[in-house]
Amino acid sequence: MNIKLSIIRDRLPEFEIINFEDVEITGVNYDTREIKGGEIFFPLKGENFDGHDYISQAFDGGAVVSLCESEHVGSVCDLGKPIIVVDSIKEGLEKVVNTLFSDIPAPIVAITGSTGKTTTRDMLVSILKGEGSVLSTDTNLNTLWGNAKVLSEYDDHKYIVLELGMDSPGEIGWACRALEPDLGAILNIGYVHAENVGGIENVYKVKKDLADYLHRTGKPLVLNNDDQWLKEIESSYTHQLLTYGYSGQDFRLIDSKVSKEGTTFVFIHKEREYECIVGVYGKEMAYNALAAIALADLLGVSVEKSVLALASYKGFAGRFEIVDFSENVTVVNDAYNANPTSMRMAINTFDEVFDKGEYERVVILGDMKELGEVSSEQHRLIGELVNTKGFDRILYVGDFFTEFGVGERLDNWQEAKKVIEELSGDNEESVVLIKASHGIGLYNIVE
Repeated sequence: MNIKLSIIRDRLPEFEIINFEDVEITGVNYDTREIKGGEIFFPLKGENFDGHDYISQAFDGGAVVSLCESEHVGSVCDLGKPIIVVDSIKEGLEKVVNTLFSDIPAPIVAITGSTGKTTTRDMLVSILKGEGSVLSTDTNLNTLWGNAKVLSEYDDHKYIVLELGMDSPGEIGWACRALEPDLGAILNIGYVHAENVGGIENVYKVKKDLADYLHRTGKPLVLNNDDQWLKEIESSYTHQLLTYGYSGQDFRLIDSKVSKEGTTFVFIHKEREYECIVGVYGKEMAYNALAAIALADLLGVSVEKSVLALASYKGFAGRFEIVDFSENVTVVNDAYNANPTSMRMAINTFDEVFDKGEYERVVILGDMKELGEVSSEQHRLIGELVNTKGFDRILYVGDFFTEFGVGERLDNWQEAKKVIEELSGDNEESVVLIKASHGIGLYNIVE
């Protein structure tokens, strides 16, 4: 990107710019440890930090302009560098990001949902790469400022695919106003971040903001028609809408099954039946793939091409990744994160792929974070599910062991790793599922 500060000045006259100099902005950043010359600095605020304390450091690192809330201006105005004065960083970030990137001609795809965002985004990128260059990310950049960093790398790409995450009320709507996506998908509604927004109904309201934005601007939406929360959107959406799932109208799922080779599913589109196989595990992966196929269809990619492209899709680390831990121990690493939906999917898939009697089957599970008032109930339900599977050994790391109610308790991921190392000393073939929220640290076992 290359944009003069005068563009921001002219388009956003409500913001005062002190020490104005018509510098050229070549990127965005919010982390002074990674700052590069020519970038605009966003001084974000967190529970334990305030980016305003680092504005001077950002300029020392090469930033050419910074946002700054009016109450902090006195501490930075003598730096002699351009400062965009805003009432709040949130408002300033929305308007400045929009000004920086609103002229990008490539279609911007926005994907949100409680689970499957990253996989769906990755699948769509795999499809679109056969049609032209794609701007996206291979890391977990799904906030507004993270997506701004992605967009700053735009270089005449044909497509842009973004993931919209949330952990606070209004965050999806805020991102939509800044990024102005051209089409989008809502995958599902679950308890992820329910604690932060006050329950699953509010999770739905935050995610629905993507549909509201697309509806307000007359743009296409892709929707999972099997999700009970999302059915409410279907009935009121009057612009182009594609639905998928077993009750989907446009991409109707017929069947899905999982094996050691991956996930195979069958669907119908425009009265034609398709079979698709992807090298990732879980019947629910069919939903992610169908969302990607539907989004690609809106972008002009034929269903046939999408199915062919997904045949070579292999997923990525930390999402039901099958790892040879030792000669006789296989670890299924699904420890990137966890919520009730993804936990059930991992447990059911593990049970289906690895037959009872063929291996010693061990599950090492841990807390699902940020579920709020339903935490105890959801951990109890997962424990009940695990107890029906006939696993040879069940271990648990975290504070909700009592609610989980089954198996042995471990204190930390280090103890879990010792268990797996002990299995490596046996002659028996063992397979171990590790699954928990990122904060439990089970991912360290394979890293």
